[in-house]
Amino acid sequence: MLRPVIKSMRPHQWYKNFVIFLCIIFSKNILNLEMWLDLLLIFFVFCMLAGSQYMLNDLKDIEKDRLHPKKRNRPIAAGLLPVKIALFISFTIMAVSLAIAFSMGQLVGIVSLLYLANSIVYSFYFKNFAIVDAIFIAVGFVIRAIVGCVVINVTISPWLILCVFLLALVLAFGKRRHELDGDQNSRNSLSQYNITMSETLLNSSVSMLLMSYALYTVSVHTAMMLTLPFAFYGIFRYVQLINLEGIGEEVELLMQDKPFVLNIMLWVFLTVLVLYGGP
Repeated sequence: MLRPVIKSMRPHQWYKNFVIFLCIIFSKNILNLEMWLDLLLIFFVFCMLAGSQYMLNDLKDIEKDRLHPKKRNRPIAAGLLPVKIALFISFTIMAVSLAIAFSMGQLVGIVSLLYLANSIVYSFYFKNFAIVDAIFIAVGFVIRAIVGCVVINVTISPWLILCVFLLALVLAFGKRRHELDGDQNSRNSLSQYNITMSETLLNSSVSMLLMSYALYTVSVHTAMMLTLPFAFYGIFRYVQLINLEGIGEEVELLMQDKPFVLNIMLWVFLTVLVLYGGP
């Protein structure tokens, strides 16, 4: 029973919660061990919340998933995880995770509850509407970034919110672009997209993201402009891989692309060097 439960919680999707750690880097607290411990705990909480929500989503879409060539292998759709047990486990994980979040502070708990509410209303309603679905996904990423700031009690930078929101839009529209090349019945909102529209939305989001990041580098530290070529390459490489390799649906496959990984490492190195090595 444990293996179907873990698989239903989709741990390969938990990389999205790494957004939580951005605050400690850009607030120049990267060497603060106590903050890291608090962030690791809330990272665990958000992974559990995301996992429980994935299970709830699979319960909602069980009949539709059984007709899908790939999704029918999910434990709940395949019958490996009984519906009643999955529902009990999902709600239990939600309750325990929220209890831990509130034990870290009332505001942390409220933000965590807001994240869960955003995820649930997206899964049960708003994922059926084009553009709105991407916005709700982006808001989920923003909430992740905010909870990291709240946990370590640092100022919530508007630049962080803006760039995270736009990055999430890039990922969301990139995924929609990829899905349009496959089974367009796999998601209700796909009937409201077409290839031209998805490419336009993706390109617009890319442009706004890179412009916002460029303005951020100028505002925070002139030397941060050294990171611009790596930021541009990373985003352009993602767009390239969507079109050439079809990785839009599984963004985690980016971590298997050596040029992309090397570029990310260089971007992180330069960012830390500028933020922590300058006057």
